[in-house]
Amino acid sequence: MSIDYNRWWTLKNGEFHEENNEESKSITEDYLIYPGTTTELDIRSLQNLSVEKIADEILAQQGSWSIVYYNHKLGKVFIGRDVFGRQSLVFNFELMMFGCRTKPGTPGNWIEIPFGQVTVLDANMNENNHPIIFSYMECYPEDIMDQYFSNFLPTRVIVHKKDSLLNVSRETGGEINTSNSKMLLEKVTEATKVLLRNYTRSHVAVCLSGGVDSTFIAHVVHASVAPEICIDLVNIAFGNSEKVRAHLFVGYSECIFFQECEQAPDRNRARKALESFRVAYPERQFRLILVNVDKQQLEQDRIESVASAAKPASSVLDDSLSCVLWYAVRAEGFDSENMNQVKSPATTCLLGSGADELLAGYARHRTRFEKEGIAENIAEECENELRRLGTRNGGRDARVAAQLGKTILSPLLEDTVVSWLNSLPVDSKWDLSLPRGVGEKQLLRETVKMLGSPYDAPKQAMQFGSRMAKMSNAGNNSIKGSDKSPYLFKTVD
Repeated sequence: MSIDYNRWWTLKNGEFHEENNEESKSITEDYLIYPGTTTELDIRSLQNLSVEKIADEILAQQGSWSIVYYNHKLGKVFIGRDVFGRQSLVFNFELMMFGCRTKPGTPGNWIEIPFGQVTVLDANMNENNHPIIFSYMECYPEDIMDQYFSNFLPTRVIVHKKDSLLNVSRETGGEINTSNSKMLLEKVTEATKVLLRNYTRSHVAVCLSGGVDSTFIAHVVHASVAPEICIDLVNIAFGNSEKVRAHLFVGYSECIFFQECEQAPDRNRARKALESFRVAYPERQFRLILVNVDKQQLEQDRIESVASAAKPASSVLDDSLSCVLWYAVRAEGFDSENMNQVKSPATTCLLGSGADELLAGYARHRTRFEKEGIAENIAEECENELRRLGTRNGGRDARVAAQLGKTILSPLLEDTVVSWLNSLPVDSKWDLSLPRGVGEKQLLRETVKMLGSPYDAPKQAMQFGSRMAKMSNAGNNSIKGSDKSPYLFKTVD
């Protein structure tokens, strides 16, 4: 669920307008677009409230959301995104235009509307009608608030609605135990059932790298959906077709390409995870979809589709992650059982996003622990991760999925899950004195072990596990993830 990919809004001459690719119309009554995944918002509940109470009501919503709300009586527009920025809204100050994505062919610069806040705009924006920003946090990473409406001197109001999602307990004295593993499974399953409460398709998809995060989510999805629903497990691998195409015989070339994709680390892990699911749940239909991408196909799809959806994201890392996600959400490849070409009819794809931030999964967490040896300090590091999570990939990934007419969901980031994990003692979640592949995300690993799946693979980012980064950056070892990507500027609007 997300805001329409081909719809934008503008403030023109004191009026609020809705636009698509064909027409623009003035909105003269109350208007609400709220694609919330967890809660619902009724326009009637907002109509007679003050600006402050409307903002308070919006910021009280749980789960993933974005909002465009126009209150005609007040002459105010409310726009914003949830605490982790899981949906997309972008803004063009020169045009006073905003939408799910950048509008093709428009001048001016587009930026992501900041996460974790609601901005109140007067329909007649001028130097006397400053925006008001109601936000969960006083300080935002990367000075993003300083760049947002900097010419209008907005008023800032802090609303303490999500402190339990942004503050991580420094308490120690806990332990990794079966009780907490069962509770983790229960809480994430309950959250996933809410996310999928209105889902009616015969298939649902999981982006499966075979790592502990996505493997856990596959178990959760099994526990959350009806027995007759097929779970499509989508695994991505990239191969260098230039090397392959040097062979004279097409059949031999295709065989070599397939073997090259099979060597991607994620491929072997996904196959092992599938085996464990079938042992644990013999009555459930699981289908492993192998998506093999060669360099020529990548370059074509990147220019024609991925780059325009990723905008205004523009880094090398944005490029790599957007491409992997685009192929995963499209879910078009080969059935691992018979190698028939298949395309998943699922309109929702579930991810394991959030595990690293919540459970000390990044290498920098281990680096800090090895330097300082203080477990409580890793809680501070995780807290910082959660507070800057909204600057990363949520909006970009939502745009990539929306372009394909699909939705991505991250159950580990639901309010009930995050607040519970944040409340646990640090040593109930991780133990970085243990080796890599054991101590980080230890609670999650023990839960996956309890469920009978592989649990001890060290973390490997999906752009590396799928070999996307290796193929894309071949021959250039100096490229950094934060560099501007040359590919994201080659688009076909």
